Amino acid sequence: MLMPEFLVVRLRPGNRNTPGTQGADTPLQPAAGQDGGAVPPADPISYLAEWLIVDGDGVARDAVCSGPLSLAAAAQTPARRLIVLVPGTQVLLVEPVLPPRSGAKLAQIVPFALEEQLAGDLEDQHFAIGRLAAGAALGPRRTASRGTPVAIVTHPAMQAWQAALAAAGLHPNAIYAETEALPPTPNGVTVLIHELCVYLKRPLAPAVVLEVEPLIEALQLALASGEETREHVTIYVGEEDYQRERELLEGLREFTASLQLKLLPQGPLPMLAAQIVQGTAVNLLQGPYQVRTRLNISFAPWRHAAALALVFAALHLGAKSWQYMHDRAAEARLDTQITAIYQQLMPGTPVPAADQARRRVEARLAQLRGGNVAQGMMATLAALGEALAEAPGTNIEALSYRDQITDLRVLVPSVETLDRIRQVAGERGVSAKIESANPRDSKFEGRLQLRNPGV
Repeated sequence: MLMPEFLVVRLRPGNRNTPGTQGADTPLQPAAGQDGGAVPPADPISYLAEWLIVDGDGVARDAVCSGPLSLAAAAQTPARRLIVLVPGTQVLLVEPVLPPRSGAKLAQIVPFALEEQLAGDLEDQHFAIGRLAAGAALGPRRTASRGTPVAIVTHPAMQAWQAALAAAGLHPNAIYAETEALPPTPNGVTVLIHELCVYLKRPLAPAVVLEVEPLIEALQLALASGEETREHVTIYVGEEDYQRERELLEGLREFTASLQLKLLPQGPLPMLAAQIVQGTAVNLLQGPYQVRTRLNISFAPWRHAAALALVFAALHLGAKSWQYMHDRAAEARLDTQITAIYQQLMPGTPVPAADQARRRVEARLAQLRGGNVAQGMMATLAALGEALAEAPGTNIEALSYRDQITDLRVLVPSVETLDRIRQVAGERGVSAKIESANPRDSKFEGRLQLRNPGV
């Protein structure tokens, strides 16, 4: 079985000085005293992108590519799921503790539960809801430390991203905030340093991103946990940033319980992609932005198989039609024979339908069953049936039964056939005698007399 593939695209704003965007960088901040990143509306700008193809385990299939967003569309195929990572500076991640609800009812509760934490109109914001955070209690007894993951972004931001993706010919299966793709550090803090931003993830808390210069001040804010004990810290950083800030980063060792510095030769995308395809981040494509399933099947590769299937279907229907006509003809011949035998057994009575004739004969035989007459007649007919089976081409023209004696008039191909009937009947215990054999129409009309045993 082939492992699924994912195309992970990370959006990066292009020219932020595009005319006509004054005021677009004004962020929508959470209310005072709330932790979390800013949620500015989307800029009506062009986007650059980084993209990477990974398998289901998050292993990269190729090197990281970068350029205009339109170039990423060449890497999308119907077999690859498209995941888009959007700037974490435009998505606010929170984990409110909510009443036990699900589905549409929970979606109605979330905006009002967060109203006091946001400085802006609720109608201008999109709320995407994730699963209950790992480690939180299920049902009404949810813990205060973890709640329900919620990602908040403005509608203009979502609309700008979707418009840019659609213009590039990209149709994502999921859109996540890049901050949700940070790998966790067990019992410690994860820090990503990239492009003047510091991304921070602590256990049992949503990830945040800080845009503070210089870097030392951003790190002081990020690592000021408010606890006396030092923290275990893992810092992911690009090679250029490490070389530029090496002295600062190495100097953090004396302020932490432990420090791991992990270099990112191709930037953060391979790390983010590996984490996002295996994680449970909040998909922003919900509500009015939910992906509508589209049936997009190409029948071109199957046209030859489909043509063969149609040929076989036509042959099958033709064979079945011929078999049906053949069976109907055979049934008609049997009905004719049944009618003839019925007239011979019950002369003078109207001939009913074939199935009715059979039932009447069986009913008559049932009346006679148990007597010597019925037994003798049945024995004679049984022997006669076996004799006729070995005499092909024989037609019965008249048959009468009286006093254990059966008189039979038949039309046979030859005298030898007539004699064969006599022999087989005799072998079955019925005495048979040829009364006459006269030529008629290139055949022979024969008369036989059959007597039951003991007569």
